[in-house]
Amino acid sequence: MSKKSRVWLAVSLVLVLLAGAGVFALFRLPMTKSSAAEAAAHDLAEEQLSSDIWHEKDLAQGLFDRVTKSLRKRVDLRSVTVDDITEADGRTVATLDWTWANNDGESWEYSSQLPLEKNGLFWWADLSEKAIHPKLGEGGSFALRANPGGRGKILGADDEVLMEEGKVIDIGIHPNRLEPDTISRLVKGLNDGVDSLGLDADDLEKSVDGAEGNQLVPVVTLREDDYKEVKSAIHDLPGVLFTEDTQTLTRSRGFAQATLGSAGPASADDIKKSKGKVIAGDVVGRTGLQKTFNSRLAGPGSVEVFAKGDSTDDKGGKTKLTSLYAFESKDGEDLETTLDVDIQTAADKAAATAKKPAAVVAIRPSDGHVLAVANHDPEGAAWDRALSGQYAPGSVFKIASGLALLDSGVKPDDDIDCPKTVNIGGKSFKNAEDEVLGNVSFADDFAHSCNTAFVSSAEKVTGDEVADAAAQLGMLGDASAIGAKMASVPADDDEVTHAAQMIGQGKVQSSPLAVATMAASVEAGETVTPQLILGDALDEAKGGDQGADDGSDGDAPTLDTDAAKEISEMMRKVVTEGTATDLKDVPGDPVHGKTGTAEYGDETPPRTHSWFAGFQGDLAVAVLVEDGGFGAEAAVPVAHEFFDNVN
Repeated sequence: MSKKSRVWLAVSLVLVLLAGAGVFALFRLPMTKSSAAEAAAHDLAEEQLSSDIWHEKDLAQGLFDRVTKSLRKRVDLRSVTVDDITEADGRTVATLDWTWANNDGESWEYSSQLPLEKNGLFWWADLSEKAIHPKLGEGGSFALRANPGGRGKILGADDEVLMEEGKVIDIGIHPNRLEPDTISRLVKGLNDGVDSLGLDADDLEKSVDGAEGNQLVPVVTLREDDYKEVKSAIHDLPGVLFTEDTQTLTRSRGFAQATLGSAGPASADDIKKSKGKVIAGDVVGRTGLQKTFNSRLAGPGSVEVFAKGDSTDDKGGKTKLTSLYAFESKDGEDLETTLDVDIQTAADKAAATAKKPAAVVAIRPSDGHVLAVANHDPEGAAWDRALSGQYAPGSVFKIASGLALLDSGVKPDDDIDCPKTVNIGGKSFKNAEDEVLGNVSFADDFAHSCNTAFVSSAEKVTGDEVADAAAQLGMLGDASAIGAKMASVPADDDEVTHAAQMIGQGKVQSSPLAVATMAASVEAGETVTPQLILGDALDEAKGGDQGADDGSDGDAPTLDTDAAKEISEMMRKVVTEGTATDLKDVPGDPVHGKTGTAEYGDETPPRTHSWFAGFQGDLAVAVLVEDGGFGAEAAVPVAHEFFDNVN
């Protein structure tokens, strides 16, 4: 065969091979090992394995997603590049350089090897776990665990620390090591040494009986100072185990606890519900400000990366984890609040005197700073009813409806009859204890909280005008950015509903925070905006909006200073001659106030919440006692205790 014929034969063979592979492959399949490696690196960097270099494209994509899924929740894949291509022992391997980075820009870099295989004219790649990271075995994947820094502190006025991480002691029982009297002695020692702990020996016995095998039964977690009080009584009891840990703690047990909130390690349920935002090892805010401002307090959320194997160890049967890289831990930011240590302590002590669940909110009228938020529940841990509760405000709302009447032209000295009952639209309204005052001044009706006088005066104002008065007093703002609620005063044309609105019933709902704001606005003579959070944290909570949390809707009418002064004088008369005379002897500046008894439920006679709203100098306060009865009987004594503690 001639040389020319051999050339044509070679060309023909090449054409036949190309036709067999398909014209499409001619343009898609790499014909050099370097182009194959570059295509693989590009696909991996894009996290989309779309090139035809992969033997099984769908399988390769599935493997990549499974291996990296956990890592990509917190870390971004920034680049994958080809470093080198080597050949040895008949194998061709591309060395890939990987770069992952977190939100702070910290990089994790490493290299892996991707085998390349030539099949005919073209190069192919098979993706494996080891090709993604050299320490990943077959069936393995990346795993993440949070590597948090210190949680931010919650600060109060004058930068006083209200909540920070502190040492705690976890107390548990080992069922197999107990002696007959261990549980009773343990419970007695704990209850005697820690006020209000209230452990029950029978309940603990049941927990121990229900424990499986050597399972440790948790009993209680104590602050270090509380543990020191009981240590001598319980430390040497057989079967009782003690473990030190850290936890976010208020400055003293119970201090503004419901408002400051709590935080703890993420549970399996937390992780599941978060849809990837929370991972094992995270500390999450569960309630209160710890929850509302969790992102700020927790910090950027550093992580440690592990290689997770598909085999288990010989002892515990746990999946093997090999640490690969730990991103730098960073502390969370502090949260500045307006809470005042002395005022908060006074409020906590006052709320604790109530025999029913209670709330106390104190505000400084001159600047709107919330100085105290206290919650108390004799039956157990209190929720933040002071900021989030919604209750009928009852007669304390006569401050708002009274302002509406003053704005309509009614004068404090105008006579308004106070009969035993009055019928509005077929519904009978009556006074507490069937009181009858007769034809007395509006100021006297207010001082003695005459329902019938206010109900019969409903025709003088519209529902919108009453709602406007509540807005003037700061009750209708939006406090959702701090996880709180204010008041709702729906304007209703229905005659009966409007009449009930005048005495804080019907559809009117309010939190103690809103009631305290109402009292503060009267003292200030202008609309007060409650402010609990300082600094830039509030802007973050509001989605980046600039400016203070003014708590207003921007359209509220201006509070008339003269009308506010008249309401203030009427509130003083409540203390000197009316339903809050028990506060006459409070030391210091004169106390101004208004009591309230709010009906709720469908029982006959209805159950009632007890309210007080008032101020002394530059300190306004609201008191709620759930199911407390008359305001003068339950809320006023708590208010008295508060003012006494402050003074």
